[in-house]
Amino acid sequence: MLWPDNESNVDLLNYQSISKSIVKLLSDQQRLPVSIGIHGDWGAGKSTVLSIIEGAYKGDDKTVCVRFNSWLYQGIEDAQTALMQQIINDLVKSRTTVAGLKEAAESFLKRVDWLKSAKTVANWGVTAFTGVPTPSSIQDLLGTIDVLAAKADNLKTDDIKKGLDELKRCIGNPGNKRVVTEITEFREEYKKLLKAADIDRLVILVDDLDRCLPETAIATMEAMKLFLFMPNTAFIIAADETMIEYSVRRHFPNLSEEVGGMAYTRNYLEKLIQIPFRIPALNETETSIYLALLISESICGQDCDKFNRVLDHARSILKEPWTKGSITIDKFETLTGKNLSKEEKEFFFMVSQISPALNLGTKGNPRQIKRFLNAFMTRILVAESAGYKDAIKENVLIKLMLLERFNPNAYEILRLDSLSNPDGKPYSLKILEEVGSTDTEGSSNAPVEPNQNLLFDIEKDNWLSNWVKIEPTLSDVKLSPYFYLTREKIKFVGIAQSSELMERAFKLLSGEAMVVTAAKSTVEQLSSDDAEKLMELLLTKIQSTSSTEKTPEYYHGAILLCKCFTELQLKLLKGIAEIPESKMGTWAVSGWDRAELTEDAKRELIELLKDWSQCENKILALTAKQQLKRRN
Repeated sequence: MLWPDNESNVDLLNYQSISKSIVKLLSDQQRLPVSIGIHGDWGAGKSTVLSIIEGAYKGDDKTVCVRFNSWLYQGIEDAQTALMQQIINDLVKSRTTVAGLKEAAESFLKRVDWLKSAKTVANWGVTAFTGVPTPSSIQDLLGTIDVLAAKADNLKTDDIKKGLDELKRCIGNPGNKRVVTEITEFREEYKKLLKAADIDRLVILVDDLDRCLPETAIATMEAMKLFLFMPNTAFIIAADETMIEYSVRRHFPNLSEEVGGMAYTRNYLEKLIQIPFRIPALNETETSIYLALLISESICGQDCDKFNRVLDHARSILKEPWTKGSITIDKFETLTGKNLSKEEKEFFFMVSQISPALNLGTKGNPRQIKRFLNAFMTRILVAESAGYKDAIKENVLIKLMLLERFNPNAYEILRLDSLSNPDGKPYSLKILEEVGSTDTEGSSNAPVEPNQNLLFDIEKDNWLSNWVKIEPTLSDVKLSPYFYLTREKIKFVGIAQSSELMERAFKLLSGEAMVVTAAKSTVEQLSSDDAEKLMELLLTKIQSTSSTEKTPEYYHGAILLCKCFTELQLKLLKGIAEIPESKMGTWAVSGWDRAELTEDAKRELIELLKDWSQCENKILALTAKQQLKRRN
């Protein structure tokens, strides 16, 4: 059960609201010519919208759709001529029975050949090689050829000789015509072509422009400019406008922000794209529906009546996406008349559970959602092929994978905490799971005591708070098999000695200053790389559990670690500086003498103390001033 990572012809995301609006807009010929932009991040579904629009015109003999992917031609063909040639090819192919169209197309292609020849000369860098200026007319081109031919022996390049023959073939003998005349006649030939085709509209769908290198993106947009004000023509451009703006800035590097460079970039894009549509990120309800539809599609098959009934139900919910709605197991079985297996029911339940955390982690990006599901299914297949699938529960795995994907530091903390126990269970998570659980009235069942040490601070991290609430609870689950399954990213504990030392050190570095002193001999055995990884984990713990009332449980351990590895002292100081002053107590200015700071670290600490001495946290400010006086 894997899902392909490409555009879909089936609208699972209710993008018909955008596609129908565009089709309706193009139905009025008075609005043509027009250029329309479909904007959104990579993976938002822009290509799917193009496919839906293209499908809407099937059977309409007065509309021809041309699908152009400029990314496919990058480095292979000139994007400008490729676009023009594809327009002609698709137009002729779709209107084979129209009399006179073939002749009009051949006449138009001659103009395309002329533009190609001019582009070819520019690409050869004639001026750089020969001192001959870039020609502005066909007569100039012919003269340039003779000069190049005379100098070809000195250039020693077979490619240039072959190129000269190709250039003469492209140009032929059209006479002495200036570039302006050629462009004018090019547009006239295009008008004749559309008239010969006997169509109401030519819709050109441009995809993946934002994946191209800046040169290709600009070349494609420049080609589109030739058609922007041509009759009966509509361009629909699917692209992330941020990437296109980047291409424009690269194309005009001398336009600085101080002289209006950013404004020019925006104006260039707005001139090219007259009517923009933006695909919004999925909200939590839409993510839940999308996940359920992906599962339904895999169970039913997208072309069957059963799936279509589920899809219609989903669309009825998505008519009001601001309200809560979902595809329940009971509703699926009622709509399809199919009794789900136990495994399928568990899968449905899982996606309903993970949708809030997955939506927040992916920022509502459909491609990222689909990739996460595919990664999960791949892990299941690996476990099955390796013969230990029975040791893996799918709902546990998918919950752990959420943490691994969207909060890797918290995942590593959980991994080390679990594997530091002989039975591989994360007992430290139990307090948080009790705090995260709610009774029927929605209130927390287990308030946190002031002196309890928490694995994570869920009050400061909304995503972690949602993650802890996802079923099942993990504090009584042996997680060793799951961490073994994810070993492609992390060395499995027990295989490498350094991992064992890191695990042991992490466990010993929790507690008061006198307690963590016992960890010194273990810490000194760590490699520099493991020490740096351990410092990152300790900083994550310190930052997530800091408060004005008490010292974070791993603070003294971090002090000991940077005493043994002095290169980590600045890292610790900068990490402490990132904590909001309102969440910092007097502990932040104490204990640094035990770290035996280097001169650079001492200077950094002095600067921090100066900043803290001026902060609004009065207790921290007073303590920082006292420390400054003592150090001066």
